[in-house]
Amino acid sequence: MKKLSTALMLLALFVAPMTMAATTEPETVQDESQGLLMNGFWDNWYISLDGGISLFFSPEDGCFDNFTKRIAPNVGLNFGKWWTPVFGTRIGLDYMSANSSTALTDAFGYQDAVSYNNLYVQKHHGLRPHIDGMVDLVNLFGGYSKTRVYSLVIYGGFGYGYGWAADQPISTGRWDTEIRGGLINSFHVSKAVDVNIELKVSKFDSSLSQEPSNDFTNLMASANVGIAYKFNERGWEAPVIPAVVPVIPKYSDAEGDALVARLQEANNRIKELESELVATNETLAQTMSASYTDEAPAFTIYFDINQSAINACNKKVVRAMADAIKADPNTRYVVTGYADKETGTDAFNAKLREARAKSVYNALVKYGVNPDQLTTATDTNPLNKFNYVLDRAATIKVVK
Repeated sequence: MKKLSTALMLLALFVAPMTMAATTEPETVQDESQGLLMNGFWDNWYISLDGGISLFFSPEDGCFDNFTKRIAPNVGLNFGKWWTPVFGTRIGLDYMSANSSTALTDAFGYQDAVSYNNLYVQKHHGLRPHIDGMVDLVNLFGGYSKTRVYSLVIYGGFGYGYGWAADQPISTGRWDTEIRGGLINSFHVSKAVDVNIELKVSKFDSSLSQEPSNDFTNLMASANVGIAYKFNERGWEAPVIPAVVPVIPKYSDAEGDALVARLQEANNRIKELESELVATNETLAQTMSASYTDEAPAFTIYFDINQSAINACNKKVVRAMADAIKADPNTRYVVTGYADKETGTDAFNAKLREARAKSVYNALVKYGVNPDQLTTATDTNPLNKFNYVLDRAATIKVVK
């Protein structure tokens, strides 16, 4: 048993260096510039409302006597989603109105003639559903950042809507198509709210002005200010990548080689002690199978005064005894409890003898011994005739 304790001490000696040399989990960081960031389908939606002014361009618009007469109001409602920090889509409905002039007396939206050049005023309104694709240029070229307060968004799309003259029934209106594009200056005033300044250009077919259409006519330029509210998850989780951490060796090469050598020596010594322990158990089993007299118990477990609990050291002894008993399942044993007569009353010592025997019995069963191989007993005679302190014990003997 002393050899077993030596093995445990050697193990403790080498645990500390091995623990210090153990590797740790690699550190990681979130890097918003790495990879494609995507959230769930119901995240990163928003609704926006904006309004502003529009300016319509047709072939005769330069003949207005006052530029401000060409300005008309417009309102837009949009519902959109950002699929990534860079790409998004939106659908919406715009109300637009336009003031322009034409030389055609039968032009759509014709009203009163202006005071010169035989030109006529056009005033009309429209409702136009549309769909747009959006690109966040700041996130595209600068990478996504949770702390960014400004984004510049470019978009393009198309619409198909219905327009009617200001002085005529809505039922007399016309359908027209629109190709559109623009810029949104988005200021993130909070996690949920953006303030937007939007500049837009729309190209219509010729049905509104009824003038010949070319690249520079039937256009509408708009400037709007609006507010957007974002739903659910409003940010993006960046990919987790290994952190670049400088590797600083804890030991020099010579120190590392020395630790490896010491560890190898410890492993060799542990193997030797394991072999010795196996040999000791075999010897103990052989000894237990031999004949014993009452004066030569198989094994003795000692207790502290007035105690029946097995201490840590004796638990190792009981475990080794259990291994030996299990190696010979056909032999039965008796566990006998003793108590010294120099201390305690007779009644107390009687209970103490029973408790000590039962404590050893329970420990053997716990370590795997078949209960059918064991019985318990007590003995009032002294176990040691020369030192009563050694009577504070329990013995394990083969049953004859």
